Amino acid sequence: MRSFYSHLEAIQSVGESLVINQKPTFRSSAIFPVLHNKYTSSKIIFMGYWLLKRHIKEIGLLYTLRSKEGKILSRKYKLIDSAKAFSIHLGEFTNEMNESGTIDNFEGSLELEIFSTQDLVFPYPAFVLVYYGDTYSTAVHTVGRIYNDIEDLSINEEYKVRESGFDIYGNTNLSPFVAFTNGPIKNATPKISYEIVNASGKTLKGEFVMKPIQAFETVFIRLKEYIKLNEILGNDEVGTIRIGHNLEGFFPRFAVGNFDDSTKTISITHTFYDSSELKDDKSFWNRKDEQFNDSSIAIPLYIKNSFYTRIAIYPIFSPSDFNLSFSFYDEKGVLVKHLPNHHEIKSSDNKYEQIDFKSIVLAENINIDAVSSVNLICNWKDKTRIPTRVKFGLNIGEEGKEVLLPSNICFAPQLGNPNMLKKKAAFRWAPFVNIGNSEVVLTNSASLKEYNTEANVSVTFHREADDAIITKSYVIPANAVEVISVMKDEELRLFFDEKSGWMAANSDNPFLYGYYFDFNESGAVAADHIF
Repeated sequence: MRSFYSHLEAIQSVGESLVINQKPTFRSSAIFPVLHNKYTSSKIIFMGYWLLKRHIKEIGLLYTLRSKEGKILSRKYKLIDSAKAFSIHLGEFTNEMNESGTIDNFEGSLELEIFSTQDLVFPYPAFVLVYYGDTYSTAVHTVGRIYNDIEDLSINEEYKVRESGFDIYGNTNLSPFVAFTNGPIKNATPKISYEIVNASGKTLKGEFVMKPIQAFETVFIRLKEYIKLNEILGNDEVGTIRIGHNLEGFFPRFAVGNFDDSTKTISITHTFYDSSELKDDKSFWNRKDEQFNDSSIAIPLYIKNSFYTRIAIYPIFSPSDFNLSFSFYDEKGVLVKHLPNHHEIKSSDNKYEQIDFKSIVLAENINIDAVSSVNLICNWKDKTRIPTRVKFGLNIGEEGKEVLLPSNICFAPQLGNPNMLKKKAAFRWAPFVNIGNSEVVLTNSASLKEYNTEANVSVTFHREADDAIITKSYVIPANAVEVISVMKDEELRLFFDEKSGWMAANSDNPFLYGYYFDFNESGAVAADHIF
């Protein structure tokens, strides 16, 4: 893991001093563990955002399908000279999977490499992995990648930390997993250490050794095959896990989640750094400005009828204590109710927590039909101990449905950075998965204590069929949300024609953010934050 300050320099964040010898990025890549069987298939969706964001005229895409064992089954090249929507389906490789004898139960990897003659800045591209079946969809953005070179590897190993930040269940029908594709270095004795944490702060530690892993081999670790989860998580309990490893040669951001063995569905997300043991100066934020809260972020609320919205708080931040306050807003950005210092989080408690917003709304006698979003405001008692990395999980689901697993978006509150006031605009983009009922929720919220700036947003919509676009404009008041729903917008529904689509948003306000969702009748929810 590289420090947060190094990350800001590398991505040329506003107001940050750039490293004098900063190396440009001409290769950007991602590698995904993929599945194709009777119940599930996989696809990668993306848009040609480089043409809009970086004004690059064209880029090259090389994508490679490998077997579970790491053997190359197919390699294809595509020129990207349009901002349109793209998708790469596993069904495209039917012949290759047939020849390998694994089409009925394929596990492998799909690597996508972007090449450019201009600086791409980010070595990880904005791709989305979608697992889907007849009754569900689930999605996550780019996870692992193969390093560009030794320098790339060295920079990203500034710290050696565990991976964590996702939900695991003890339910007998659910099977938590960790998935990754190894890099070019064989591992003769892959070792995994773990620490499971439940809601009462109880922990279960251990380690196991797996069989040797070949170069570019794809691995799905079903945790119940190695760990007796029922010793710490009961049938209805949720917890999280910290994962240590001796894997080398690739960026170890794992695809993780839970298989539902009864409904043959999956819920997927990604891991994040476990910073709970990092205590040096670079692990804490050194910016102080009384205009700002220490950090905050707005999330949409799905709490009407049978829906629920919860956040999971993972004990993976550098040692410190903070308070969570909640400001509830209606769809126009009008404050409905503020609950100061509602929840205290102590790192010494070392426990997994969930906060249910429907319960809070009902307990506080807030009109459930009036609230559309809540701003999560984090403030630390010790202003010298504000961690640079805090991660929550956004769990949105529906009670009483066949599929019980909610989304588990890995998201972070935004640090109160005065440099953001120097930024005059924002460019954001997001997919419409369009397997179930797809929508994108745009938020206009800042870490400022007093915030009243509207966002004027111009959005172009892109489809897979061709270069045609639809353009729409939105004015989003401060602390309001804008929901763009394919189901409710007949023009968009016909435009996308049951295929994936994308939106690209230009805003005159730097605090534009958001999330995307794909709601299925079964209760499955595919979701992630926007790019």
